[in-house]
Amino acid sequence: MIRLKITNITGYCRFWVMWHLRGLYATIVITYVALRIVYIIRRVRYDSLLIKTLDRSMASSSSSFSSKRQDELQSDHPCDCDLPSRVKTSRTPDNPGRKFRVCQNSLNGKTPSCKFWQWLDEDEGRKDGRGHYRMKAEESCNLTLKICTLENEISICRMKIEEEKNRNKQELDKVNWKLFTHRLALIFLFLLYVKMLF
Repeated sequence: MIRLKITNITGYCRFWVMWHLRGLYATIVITYVALRIVYIIRRVRYDSLLIKTLDRSMASSSSSFSSKRQDELQSDHPCDCDLPSRVKTSRTPDNPGRKFRVCQNSLNGKTPSCKFWQWLDEDEGRKDGRGHYRMKAEESCNLTLKICTLENEISICRMKIEEEKNRNKQELDKVNWKLFTHRLALIFLFLLYVKMLF
């Protein structure tokens, strides 16, 4: 009777200790998860701020670089005023990013300017004798390369189809041979049966 009470008490104590340890463990896990979430949120905010800062600095450096580049004067290509021409980049929807030359006085409303205006890529085309056709030749080469690639893929597919046909033909020949041998065996057994009857 005393042993029974002791075992009941020890069982109750074990249950009570396990119950409280389970609650303590759950609290520790929840606290750890909450701390990790806070860390991740702070890290994401820090990374987004860093990315925004880098984007701003890169945009400012690229804009300063592009403005310096746009302000370059080309003395080897003078305008009709015999002044070095200025290279600009088109921002129109018809010619986005296309470069052209203008008179450097065209930006200044005070000084009269000539009406000099020229696409930069047309001038480069005149230098190498190909002009606009250089881009078309590159497109043609790219298309030819794609055609060759597709022809190779088609020939590989045809070879695979031929291999599959040959494999299927061999399997069909095997099946036909088995049918032939089975028929011969049936005929032979039938003849044996007939001979045994007579």
